[in-house]
This record gives sequence, structure tokens and C-alpha cells, in this order.
Amino acid sequence: MAKTMPLVGNEFVAGFRLQTEWAGLIAAAFFFGKIGAGLFLMSLYTGSKVGALTGLLIVLIGKGGAHLLYLGRPERFWRGLTRPRTSWVARGFWAMMIMAVAGVIYLAAPAGTAVWWVFQVIAGLSAFFVAVYDGFLMNSSPAIPLWNTALMPVLCLFYSLLGGTSLSLFLLHVGAVGLAIGPDFLANLELTLILTNLIVVIIYLLSMTSATAAARESLRLLLRGPYALAFYSLVIGIGLVFTFLLSYLAGVESGAGVVSLITAADLVGHFFIFFLLLRVGVYSPVLGKLSI
Repeated sequence: MAKTMPLVGNEFVAGFRLQTEWAGLIAAAFFFGKIGAGLFLMSLYTGSKVGALTGLLIVLIGKGGAHLLYLGRPERFWRGLTRPRTSWVARGFWAMMIMAVAGVIYLAAPAGTAVWWVFQVIAGLSAFFVAVYDGFLMNSSPAIPLWNTALMPVLCLFYSLLGGTSLSLFLLHVGAVGLAIGPDFLANLELTLILTNLIVVIIYLLSMTSATAAARESLRLLLRGPYALAFYSLVIGIGLVFTFLLSYLAGVESGAGVVSLITAADLVGHFFIFFLLLRVGVYSPVLGKLSI
């Protein structure tokens, strides 16, 4: 005889629900998209074609590959391109493709020619969009108040620029690129961006204290709940504080080893802040009373 399920009353159970759709692969896509686009933008500024090519490959292979693995079936990717006027996912895919085509033409064109200038601008604008796109994608999710804020694209932009600066310094000190500007400028920019990111993170978190109950629950999970240790140690401690102190006290003059450690610490913080923001995204289910 089949076992029957017990009756639990005529009302839905109240409470918050953790989103489970976006996790590791989406966090990886966000991570590769921002650091790749940031490196590409910084390489346009510093005049490094090797850096620009590296950033382009990080976006295409890292971000594109993570998205394809998440979708599971390639035909879903093509369907995602068909609604750019209404879908941030479609806009992001189109920006990546435009960045890829324009970036290749820019890298192949003789420097200083009209084609070189035109496609440098197109590639730069599309890379900027790729850098901030994930923030707009998260912001377009009103069901999860932690993400539904205008500060999310700002957070993505500054983390992208910080990642691009760190990778530019790393490539410079391992001898992979030559830059049109001095390393001291990049080192000072690195320190400025670390402090800027710390300020933006603090403002973002403070803004959630006066938001909805679901946003405050996300904040509790992040700052006092099961994800607090990872947030304080990996995002704040390693990603920002340790990176700043090592950059300020040792400096890039200490050699490739120190710069590699600075870059690694920055990238750890970069990945985990968005991974954790995805993990603590909660929403309030639609509640109601059942009636017959």
C-alpha cells in the first residue's frame, strides 16, 4: 500500500529561499569576463597588443566557455542571441562577439591607420560593456534584492579595472609585454583602485542595511552567517587588505615574485566576492492562503 503524504495546513510556509540556479560556473563566467575585459581595456591604454590579445582570449575562452558549460546544450546559446532588446543575456553575448571580431581586426591592423583607430574604439566600447554587463544582469533580478541595486554595475566596473591593472603589472614584470607608460603609474593606479573597491564594497553593504528583509537576510548570511569566514578572509583580508599592504610596503619594485603574489591575491578576492554574492542571494516566495 502506498504511503500517503501528511497534510500540513492550508497556508504556505513563510520564509526566505536561497537561489540555487547561479553558482560556480556563473561565478567563473563573471570572473573571467571582468578580468579579461579589464585587461583588454588597460592594454588599449598602455599600448600592449600582447595584453589585449590575452584579455580577449580570457573573455572568449574563460567567460564564453563557462557560459556554454552552464547552458549545457549549444543550441541554447544561439537562442539566447535572438532577444537583445529585452534580454541582458543576449546583450552580453552580442557584446562578447563584437569585442572578439573588433578586437581581432584591431590587433591585425597596422597601428595608426583608420581601420586600427575605428576598431580600437569599437573593441574598447564592447569590452567596457562586457566589464559591466554582469552587474546589469544581476541588477535586472528584482526577486533578489541583494543584486537589484544600481551599485552592482559600479562594483563590476571597478573590480574589472583592478583585475586588468593587476594582470598588466604581472605581464610586465614577467617580461611578457612592454608598455607605453611607466610601471610606477600602474602601481599607483593599483593602490588607488584597491582603496576605491574597498569603499564601493562598504557603501554597497551599508545600502543593504536599509533595503528589504530579503536583502538584510542575504547580508546576515554574508557577514554573520556561514559565508562570513570566506568573505572576511578571502574577499576583504586577502583580496583587498593584504593586496594593498603588500603593494604599498613592498611595491612592484620588489620583483616578479611579489607582483605575482599581489596578482594572485587580487584574483582570489575578485572571484570570491561575486561567488559569495551569488551564494547568499535570497528571495521571498510568493505567499498566500489556500482556499477551496
